[in-house]
Amino acid sequence: MKLHFGNVRCIRVYLKAALSAFLLATSSTIWADGLSSSSASGTPKMSQGTAVEAKDYQLNRLDNGLEIVTYASSKVPLVTFVLVFRAGAMTETPETNGLTHLWEHMFFKGNARLPKQEDFVRRVRQLGISYNGDTSSEMVRYYFTLPSVHLEEGMQFMADAIRTAKLDKKELEKERVVVLNEYERNASDPGFESRTLRRLMRYGELAYLRDPLGTKKIILSATVKQLETIKNEVFVPANGALMISGDFKTEKVLALAKTYFGTWKNPKGWKAPVRPSFAPMTETREIISTHKSFENATITHSFSGPLVKENPKDTYAADFLSGLLSHRQNQFYKTFVESGLTFGAHCSYHTQAKAGEIYLSAEMPPQNMLKVKDHLLAEIPKWVNESYFTKEQFEDVRTGIEISRIKETATPSAYIKELAFWWAVPNFSYYDSYNSELKKLSFKDIKEYVEKWLLNKPHLTTGLVNQAEAASLGIKDTGAELADKMLKAYRE
Repeated sequence: MKLHFGNVRCIRVYLKAALSAFLLATSSTIWADGLSSSSASGTPKMSQGTAVEAKDYQLNRLDNGLEIVTYASSKVPLVTFVLVFRAGAMTETPETNGLTHLWEHMFFKGNARLPKQEDFVRRVRQLGISYNGDTSSEMVRYYFTLPSVHLEEGMQFMADAIRTAKLDKKELEKERVVVLNEYERNASDPGFESRTLRRLMRYGELAYLRDPLGTKKIILSATVKQLETIKNEVFVPANGALMISGDFKTEKVLALAKTYFGTWKNPKGWKAPVRPSFAPMTETREIISTHKSFENATITHSFSGPLVKENPKDTYAADFLSGLLSHRQNQFYKTFVESGLTFGAHCSYHTQAKAGEIYLSAEMPPQNMLKVKDHLLAEIPKWVNESYFTKEQFEDVRTGIEISRIKETATPSAYIKELAFWWAVPNFSYYDSYNSELKKLSFKDIKEYVEKWLLNKPHLTTGLVNQAEAASLGIKDTGAELADKMLKAYRE
């Protein structure tokens, strides 16, 4: 199973891939008995002046609130199921931090129909299922792909796994070891403590809401009762969506969804968990950490950024700016990458509903670290100067957006998983107008975004450099004492 941290989505995954490649060289709603339309069926209602694009997916809703998203494609005889929930670290408490991820692992254990793990594994083999899941701060996804001839069996298999999961104590003990091993793999990364320290400095006592991994102590003490509580809080139909892509008839999928998921009930009086909101950054701070195993050096300037549901216009500008600065003809790329000053430099935006994060970062040889640290910040005022970007660069980014929308639907199994992110974090109304909004952005929008979120704004600077190199260059470790104080729970 996978965890997503930090830059889970800096610039949209499909946009970033398409732009990198490029810069280097209506569907109708189907109604089924027992299904009701959702606000995103047909033409979504958007804010005044927002263009809405034709959708290539269809969306319906069961009476219990579970949304059903379908993307039919007969390219290959496969179907992919994705079960996604608005959950993760953001729905946890200090006492349960990391346990949503542990529960994700338990999803792939026994259930009422397949009570033993051996039964579950046998059924996986019988149906030819390839499966996985991932947990982030704001989303949990379970997904698997299998031959389309097993469409109904696959639907039943997923329904059983989520509806009647057996949170068996013995299986919990087994999976606890697996999750602890995953923790150790993450913790062995030289950048783990630096990223954790940055999160703690940025969010303070609420940092757990941005940490899907949690601490070993909490994982070790997790109980079946805690996992059952998490299931009833977030893994409920009103908080989720079932997404299916591949070779099928939509009418049949909707009927099967009603059969296997329609009687799934929400806990009585269920309401989505409410957690504290994050305060914006108010002061500028800096720490440099050293590590004996780290070969190069990195610098990250992190800023408070827009929340996708509160500041959607600014998120479009954030993504577009990322595309502009990635352009190989742009001054930023020439200054920091083409010159050899860094191995790579980026301004990226992490699209989230609960916490906006902007990163201005670079990786470089240790001897360039201090120069790059200051040079990156000195570049920001230049972005409000129209001459920094050319008309051709704007057009190239817009063209890349067009290419990305075509490419993203080419692989149904990957596309439906990406749609799950759009459903869980922003919403489909945002997704449906995303390309249109990015295509019409002007320099004025970029300038306003930079002035509002980056120019002379409080930020947190974190650096990581090889210990021996730092000593020879006279770079002091200013993070060690703070790390000893703040990272105790992560080192135990």
